[in-house]
Amino acid sequence: MANIGAATAQTSPLSRGSLTGRPIQPIRASALCDFKAQPKWQPLFVPALPVLPDGVPRGSIVEILGRRSAGRTSALFHILAQATRRGEVCALVDTNDNFHPASAAEAGVRLDRLVWVRCRGNTEHAMRSADLLLHAGGFGVVALDLCETGVRILNRIPISYWFRFQRAIESTPTILLVSARSSQARSCSINVLELELKVSHWSGRAPFRLLQGFETLVRPRRPAYRAAQKLITRIWEWGQAPPEPTAEPAEERFLHQTVA
Repeated sequence: MANIGAATAQTSPLSRGSLTGRPIQPIRASALCDFKAQPKWQPLFVPALPVLPDGVPRGSIVEILGRRSAGRTSALFHILAQATRRGEVCALVDTNDNFHPASAAEAGVRLDRLVWVRCRGNTEHAMRSADLLLHAGGFGVVALDLCETGVRILNRIPISYWFRFQRAIESTPTILLVSARSSQARSCSINVLELELKVSHWSGRAPFRLLQGFETLVRPRRPAYRAAQKLITRIWEWGQAPPEPTAEPAEERFLHQTVA
């Protein structure tokens, strides 16, 4: 029995390095191809946000964070404008009635393709509205505006909401865009952008000063390996032609222009 076992061990394919009986050939790491899964839907490209060179991935949660006057609404309008220009139907859940349709239209948002949900300060209604919209499907971007919601109210939102949202859109082309002061979706979000106001530009003398624009620094918190970028928002009056974005350096981008 000992000899039979020895003979079996000598002729076994396992002794020659593979289950098929063929010897294993060493392969250099440089010769391996970088296999990358192709997305089912093309991402939404946002040219004014260079920190997202590959665009906003479909079926994901994206957060835009920052304090007041940091450019959160400008970034939100720009993403909505890119989606509605492509003919997509989008939705905006306005928790605290902060949405200004005229500014959105001047930023390029097509209002005829935007569903505006006014919640009049009721955060619970806002979360339920977002839940209904995401499960209904058919929207390119669903924006949830929580910018002016208090910290105590935000802390009461169950984390299960975000996992529910993530499961609802993970196999769809819908993007959930969350705008708030601090991160709410946490690990459920794919991209997290933090905006910080750097410089404000004014004209005139006190007490009759007019805001002409501001510069914002956007830092990607997720993924964190990308460098920060400076964005510019300019304001002009009715009848005045908007400035050309190409007049600025390559590292600077116009986020959007608002009509005063």
